[in-house]
Amino acid sequence: MFQFINTVFGYPLGWIMWLCYKIIPMYAVALVLFTIITRLVLLPFSIKQQKSTVKMKIIQPKITEIQNKYANNREKMQQELEALYARENYNPMAGCLPMLIQFPILFGLIDVIYKPLTHIARLSAETVQPMLQMGVDMGILRDIKEYSGQIAMVGAIQKDPAAFSALGSEIIDAATSINISLFGLNLGEKPELAWAPLVIIPILAGISAFFSMWASMRHTAMEGAGAGTSKSMMLMMPLMSLWFTFQVPAGVGIYWIISNLVMMVQSMILNKVYNPTEMAEKYVAEEAARKEQERAEKIAARKLMKEQGKENAAAALSQKEIDRQKLQAARRRDAEKYGDYPECAQPAEADKKKN
Repeated sequence: MFQFINTVFGYPLGWIMWLCYKIIPMYAVALVLFTIITRLVLLPFSIKQQKSTVKMKIIQPKITEIQNKYANNREKMQQELEALYARENYNPMAGCLPMLIQFPILFGLIDVIYKPLTHIARLSAETVQPMLQMGVDMGILRDIKEYSGQIAMVGAIQKDPAAFSALGSEIIDAATSINISLFGLNLGEKPELAWAPLVIIPILAGISAFFSMWASMRHTAMEGAGAGTSKSMMLMMPLMSLWFTFQVPAGVGIYWIISNLVMMVQSMILNKVYNPTEMAEKYVAEEAARKEQERAEKIAARKLMKEQGKENAAAALSQKEIDRQKLQAARRRDAEKYGDYPECAQPAEADKKKN
């Protein structure tokens, strides 16, 4: 399965590596150019992942609060977290998606790095197969399917071409034409845990992995259990890089170092443009300003309603007086019409005269 994925994605990437080698016919330098190009291709995914990290940094205090509040009720905690993600328009899987997309591409990169005869010399599998079988017969390779077989055999052929003359001129010429040396080091050989020049490559791989992790994590410090995980990663990744680069030809280790350095620079730039701490602080300030504005608007609304209530009361009182006056006028008209008003009025006028 992985072999199929590596081959499928390795084919188009192989042409990029071939072009890089044509421009700069030195394997190590072409690797630098190749790594930069592929990292630029992956940059949009890295930006998306950085934005997801920023969003997580912003809502992390709220997540921690919910986790502490519902520590004994997992179901309620999950419900509250889902509600929080919905309010904040945050998808926890959004940060994983770019990484998942990168995996097949990275498998393709490994195929390109491990198979210089296929991707740089453009030899067919049928041509390369006898060479790998000879490597197994001579004890250079453990298995014909060993993934680093091509680069290991290129290094062996360059070291002693006469020993492989039975392979024919096509393979010998292709293997010797690929410049896989760097400062006199044969990048087709595996580093050994001994006092030898090649041992510097695993050491540099471990150091570069540490600084790459440091650059990516220094602005995204986690709280609680996340903090322990981050510290573990800071230690585990360099150790894994150190171990891994002892298991593969030095050329793969060179790619690992270059990739770590490029990722470190990329992380520094992204953390400058999309700084999680600064953006979280900005979000908190904007949230506080928004709440203050809402509070001021509520106070103003209550004040307006109070003033409108007084005006309505005054208007209602005035209308009541108007209605009373209209009623009195109607009664006078009725009294005059039916003669009640004069008769009622005359005794009152007589009483006034007696007094």
